[in-house]
Amino acid sequence: STFNPAQKAMLLAVIREWVGITSDAAAKVKMAEIEANLGETWFAWSGPTTPGSAAYFRVQGPTVHIEYAPQNLGGSAVNHTHTIYRDPSNDYGRKFAKP
Repeated sequence: STFNPAQKAMLLAVIREWVGITSDAAAKVKMAEIEANLGETWFAWSGPTTPGSAAYFRVQGPTVHIEYAPQNLGGSAVNHTHTIYRDPSNDYGRKFAKP
């Protein structure tokens, strides 16, 4: 909620990178849901800010959880990255589960 408009636009662009793996129609619905909750969404960063550096970040809100975590496995951490994308309001597709 404290981000200025340019920062919010950058955050939404990052989120779109993960949401965009779905169909265009599904991504549009999901992005609208995330934007509606943007004031309750947090962004965390740990690490350097220079281009090409290994840094961890997390986006966490009511309907989105994204983590990007470079792993240092003896080489450059930028060469081995773990990431997750999930919707905490719909874990395991419970919104669509049949009774």
